[in-house]
Amino acid sequence: MNPEMIMEMMNSDIAKEMAPKMMPKMMPLALEKFLQYIPENERKEFIARIVDIIVSKDENKEVSAEYLDMFEALLNVKGLKIHSRGGKGAIKEKISPMDLFLAGLCGCVCIAVGNTLKANNIDAEIKVDGKVEKSFEEGKIKKVIINIYVKVDGDIDKEKLKKLVLEGSKKCLISNSISCEIEKNVILE
Repeated sequence: MNPEMIMEMMNSDIAKEMAPKMMPKMMPLALEKFLQYIPENERKEFIARIVDIIVSKDENKEVSAEYLDMFEALLNVKGLKIHSRGGKGAIKEKISPMDLFLAGLCGCVCIAVGNTLKANNIDAEIKVDGKVEKSFEEGKIKKVIINIYVKVDGDIDKEKLKKLVLEGSKKCLISNSISCEIEKNVILE
């Protein structure tokens, strides 16, 4: 079956009638079975496109959570539904509230640093990752560690670049709102 034929079938009246019945069962099965075979660089874009489609179709654009059971909640991020396990019940196979917190923080720092470098006419690749040190006994995050990876082509003063990256990271509203210790590491590649 060629791609043109599949696209033609997708636009047919039969597909429009069958899709609401089949898609809820077929899409998860197809993703489970075939996602691993999509090349990694294409997989990232594919997943991002799916999420963008889901979010763009949601009317409410709200962020909310619904308690399900011990350590489990159904999260709604602008139409994207996520089964989440958190706290002492967190498992790597599920996205935890802590994962979403860190993703938001890393995204915010990444954008703040990227905009700062761009405003200073520095073209760079920026990636940010993070982890937390938490205490269930104290019921809080004790420390957040953020690693800011910066790759710049060309000759630039490394100390000046590090200083600029750290200055840019201070423009992140999320990190400015956190009361625990935040360690920011700049890694020049």
